[in-house]
Amino acid sequence: MSTNQNPERSTGFLLRDNSRFMKVAFNERVSGLTQAQWGALAHLSRHQGLNQVGLADLLEVQPITVARLIDKLVALGLVERRPDPNDRRAQQLFLTGNAQPLLDQMWEAGDEILDEAYAGFSEEERTTFIDMLVRMRGNLARLAQGDTRSRITGLRKAG
Repeated sequence: MSTNQNPERSTGFLLRDNSRFMKVAFNERVSGLTQAQWGALAHLSRHQGLNQVGLADLLEVQPITVARLIDKLVALGLVERRPDPNDRRAQQLFLTGNAQPLLDQMWEAGDEILDEAYAGFSEEERTTFIDMLVRMRGNLARLAQGDTRSRITGLRKAG
């Protein structure tokens, strides 16, 4: 049996399983928000002033889904909407001061989980592994962009 047919040795299955286990461990350590809400806070902490469409792209969901998500975060006092000075139809999203303690809890839990995940790894192995994942992400991003261009080109030819 090749490694591609064995889920125990398949890169895709392993990445998915590790991601799932990390989410479970994270949800056991932090509470009060949904996984989607945590994700929105994490992205907004890195992209203050983003609009809902931009956040939807980062979260890989539809803008209407983000609108409801942000409504809940606004109601919790964690996010505020401000008018976009460059587009009067759009609103920018900003974290409030109330979000910082939750972000601190989130990052701390993430660090603890990663420390446990890397148990038995040397610092060099950990660095090499991360470097390989970064390189893989770049390769896959290029592939995804190529696939998108191929689909667009195919649509133009068909239309």
